[in-house]
Amino acid sequence: REAYRDLAPRRFDFSFGLVQPPAPAAAHGAMIAGVMDPEGRPFDWSVVVVNFANVGAHFGERVLRRKRTSLTPLVDYEGVRRCVRHLVEDMRVKVVGVVFAQQWCVDKGRPRRDVPPDIVRMCEESGGSVELTPRVSGVQHRSADDEMTIKCAYRRNSRFLDNDN
Repeated sequence: REAYRDLAPRRFDFSFGLVQPPAPAAAHGAMIAGVMDPEGRPFDWSVVVVNFANVGAHFGERVLRRKRTSLTPLVDYEGVRRCVRHLVEDMRVKVVGVVFAQQWCVDKGRPRRDVPPDIVRMCEESGGSVELTPRVSGVQHRSADDEMTIKCAYRRNSRFLDNDN
């Protein structure tokens, strides 16, 4: 039995020096004293930056079974709405949404090019905001919304939600 003690499961820290956030049951969104990034800035676990286009597209593909080749937009704001509601109501964090300006999306079966007011309201009432990424032409700027998501999270030293590969 003594020989097997070393085989007991261990919790490995793959964060390379970054401390993991507290469990959701702990004080939601509280700044944790002493937890800093390599630049010495405290992490802010109370904010999550969300890439609305990626969340909405993932919802459109996986839940609504839309295809990238179809004539309807892949991005559906119902997925964004569910995501923001979960983050605000269940996790009690501030949500900063990032989306291209004039993003072609679907909301409640109708195409639209702006963020629905109820989603904007949820973000703002949580203490967050909705950041519009300007459209820039060129192949090198195809992922400008991903870059803006990362930059917004870096500026706030917070987490971000983006499922692009």
